[in-house]
Amino acid sequence: MRIIDVIQGTAEWHAVRLGIPTASEFSRIITPSKGDLSKSCAGYAHQLVAETLLGRQVTTLSGPTAAMLRGKELEPLARAQYARDNKVEVQQVGFVTTNDGRLGASPDGLVVGKRRGLEIKCVLDAQHVGIWADGPGDDYRCQVQGSVAICELIGWDLYVWHPELPPVTFKFDRDEPYIAKMSAHLGTFLNLRDELLARAEASNWAAREALPMPATFGAVRIAA
Repeated sequence: MRIIDVIQGTAEWHAVRLGIPTASEFSRIITPSKGDLSKSCAGYAHQLVAETLLGRQVTTLSGPTAAMLRGKELEPLARAQYARDNKVEVQQVGFVTTNDGRLGASPDGLVVGKRRGLEIKCVLDAQHVGIWADGPGDDYRCQVQGSVAICELIGWDLYVWHPELPPVTFKFDRDEPYIAKMSAHLGTFLNLRDELLARAEASNWAAREALPMPATFGAVRIAA
């Protein structure tokens, strides 16, 4: 495990993650319930290759949603409440990778002295009640077990917090059979990403003379 000392959400954090499969996106590679290789994982490989070649995040048609922005705003309060309720210290870290740097995770915290990690979810009202009442199901299984493996821990706490509703903590232990199956599929995925990147680099595209881009490139066009 390697901890990279950057602040999450900053340009430096985005830079160290470029081209690396991260635990929060493992559900795009692995089917959460059975741990099989997803038939649609190639799309994520294409994204990572594009990031590597461009040296930046790829352009998408959608930006952060209001729910995502709300979650990031509430995260510090939730982390403080988790630490207070559980009488623990939570260490904030930027980005964690495997020793070879080929897989990564951005924990919302590491529980000091417990060999456990922390994932915080600050979801909207009805979704919070649903998770509180019925549990998270398999929605976060890939992220949680992937983070456990990358950070070399024995378990992970999923803390679902709302400023006006009852919080709930779900504790997950390290699932070795699931991690072993997931690791094999992640290896297959990394081979696919590396093969695509090698093909792109072998085409010598970077040496070609680039045509000038129009001044309006990237501007949003709104029909009258």
